Amino acid sequence: MFFTRRPALAVFGFSLILFLSGTWILPLVDRDEPRFSEATREMMQRGDWIVPWFNGQYRFDKPPLIYWAQMASYKLLGENEFSARLPSALFAAETAVLVFFWARRLTKPQTAFSAAIIFSTSLQMLIHARLAVADMPMIFFSAAAMWSGWELSRPGAAGTRPWWWIFYVSLAFGFLAKGPVAWLPVGGLLLSRAIRPREFNFSWPGFAAGIFLTLGIVAVWGIPAIVATNGEFLKVGIGHHVIFRSFGVMENHGASGWLGWLLSLPFYFAAFFFSFFPWAYRVPRALRNWWPARGADVCGFYLLMQAGLIFLVFSLVRTKLPHYTLPAFPAIAIWLAREAERGAIAGLKIARWATVMAVFTIALTIGGFLAAKPEFVSRQLFEKAKPLLKPEMKFAAVGYTEPSLVWQFRGVVTNYMQTLTADQAADFLRQKNPFVLIAPTGFCETNLALVTTNMTSVETKGINVVNGKRVDVTAIVNP
Repeated sequence: MFFTRRPALAVFGFSLILFLSGTWILPLVDRDEPRFSEATREMMQRGDWIVPWFNGQYRFDKPPLIYWAQMASYKLLGENEFSARLPSALFAAETAVLVFFWARRLTKPQTAFSAAIIFSTSLQMLIHARLAVADMPMIFFSAAAMWSGWELSRPGAAGTRPWWWIFYVSLAFGFLAKGPVAWLPVGGLLLSRAIRPREFNFSWPGFAAGIFLTLGIVAVWGIPAIVATNGEFLKVGIGHHVIFRSFGVMENHGASGWLGWLLSLPFYFAAFFFSFFPWAYRVPRALRNWWPARGADVCGFYLLMQAGLIFLVFSLVRTKLPHYTLPAFPAIAIWLAREAERGAIAGLKIARWATVMAVFTIALTIGGFLAAKPEFVSRQLFEKAKPLLKPEMKFAAVGYTEPSLVWQFRGVVTNYMQTLTADQAADFLRQKNPFVLIAPTGFCETNLALVTTNMTSVETKGINVVNGKRVDVTAIVNP
């Protein structure tokens, strides 16, 4: 009865349970989660709401919206893994609710509920919605822009002014979440109008005014950020993290050379069957059945146009990661639910598969995370060293310098982590100030044994999740 009377609340509660499951158990996963979470802590310590910092240096990777959300979470719940991940889970659950309400405008309540459940239980969402990164806020505002773009472009529709505001404000906040990628719904709307002009009403003066509004909202943050960093935020944030990411390969996430780029073009179309599992395997048949009726289905055309543009753009971008196409999932989920409603997909057991995905997710994120937690080296090393640490200690690492060390140890130590060379490590240990040095155990035994005679050390073994290799790490502490 609750699912009938309060379907939006049911969608939100179901999604949030899935996305939060186990988030308090597993340590932050290198490298992105610790970078985002520590950057938020450092912004709070500095009282700086404009420019993100990590380990005492500028961090220009992403705009500030996720950091603002994490600040609120930290103030409410403290600085921990759960509060770092909570904003992503909330934005993801809110996106599921948005999918429900958008689909509800187009179809029956049961179908709208199915669309939201399809979105929430797709594999990539179940993975990424629990991570302390910037994607979920961007996906929420991107979905809001897709929906409002559809509504404001209906020929002869009355009351489109609220949708105009939602569209352009969503574009602004999407940019503040993850940059220009949030503006792809504009391209989907313009392409839809160019291909089917009679079915998409569009005012160019209204468009120009809206873009001015979007840029104005972004500028409230962007101009102070550019001024505070002498232009570096624009140069690095857009120049390196957007332009170079499009034409170059970052952190080995993509194939090198033009031949590698050509071979990688089908990457996202193949990865889709993993990312949108278990629903992806019904999409090819649904497309075949939908194609003859494409001329009469304007909404289906628009949904696929928005989703297809995302796949096309990221296929052309040289840096590739499976989650880049997540902004397409709200549109695909609604389209697939509508096709199931009209009988174009025989045998799609939405309730059965959603239950399987939910049970699997909760089992993995509780039992699996509890089993994996002892293997996280940075967390285990910090727990062993914590009784010996003092806020004023110098903090350095050599040989093992993952961002998770910064997140963990700066929970007590106020100094930033210094990254040392092998030659510098011995000199660091000769100082009289209190310090903690982290290094591979083998390096300590062969290079530092003569210097550490009267010092305390703790050791742990586990897996470096960045490369999947087992490591043995020691913290040398001079209290």
